[in-house]
Amino acid sequence: MDHRLIRASQLLSEIPISISAEGYIIEVYWFRIMNKEGDWFIKRHAHSTYEFHFCAQGNCFVDTDSGSFPIREGMFYLSAPGCYHAQRPAKEGEFIEYSLNCALSKTSFISQAAGREVERIFQIFMSAPCFPVRDRFGVIPLFNQALEEADRRSLGYEWTLQSIVPRILVAAARAIEEEQRIAGNAPPSEPSFRMVRIEEFVQANIGKDIGPADIARFLNLSDKQVSRIIIAHKGYPAKKYITRTKLRRAKELLVTGDQPIKEIARQLGFSSEYYFSSVFKLHEGVPPGVFRTSMNQGKPPGPGGKI
Repeated sequence: MDHRLIRASQLLSEIPISISAEGYIIEVYWFRIMNKEGDWFIKRHAHSTYEFHFCAQGNCFVDTDSGSFPIREGMFYLSAPGCYHAQRPAKEGEFIEYSLNCALSKTSFISQAAGREVERIFQIFMSAPCFPVRDRFGVIPLFNQALEEADRRSLGYEWTLQSIVPRILVAAARAIEEEQRIAGNAPPSEPSFRMVRIEEFVQANIGKDIGPADIARFLNLSDKQVSRIIIAHKGYPAKKYITRTKLRRAKELLVTGDQPIKEIARQLGFSSEYYFSSVFKLHEGVPPGVFRTSMNQGKPPGPGGKI
């Protein structure tokens, strides 16, 4: 790769960029070039931020938990917070990726038209799956302009860079929206892949005393982000989702097996049989023993006792 580009990338990464946009804050963590050659591989990982990967030269494969897809020159993909992804070469030769990693956060109530427009753009990023997108609106030329500004450092270059980042985000949002329109897919209200990961984690750890913070650590998200995702899909908070998942499994065990209630409580991560029974009765209307007897006799177990 051109040594001038390498120098420009290093200079660009040293410039602090933080932008306030109509009730939102865009905090840039890195803004740089990644250059790979030979048999390279980037292992599976996730971020708590949004990372845009723009392919300026070459080809690669991106592997996610829901599948793999190719990225070619003039394309990009977005890995949202908690989205696990890996990269590998598609063929021999040089691979150059422009990378923009930033945190997006709301600071105040959105009321003005401009604020609602920014919110719509951010919602596109929050709801977009990790998939290949064609650079239809000139992100890569904007990135080249940023590199040029960082390299020359002419009067007003930092101010110019502060303006280029929102333009890159707008172009990326337009491209994602257009790609989804062409594919006939309306963007979901929340990224379903993260809800799938939450469900998998809770099921895999159903025998442990887990809480929202454990899910957040697993997905590399905040507790608030996890609760927002679960509320969007289920209509209730993360803690209640975990409890309901455990109780659904408890009812299955009570109906299909003859294990003692104490053993079921242990298998589902409750600290004691008494605590399990209390939680079960609170949610289902009857104690677990009554639920089991009623179901075995074919009688309604109580107001909440439906599997």
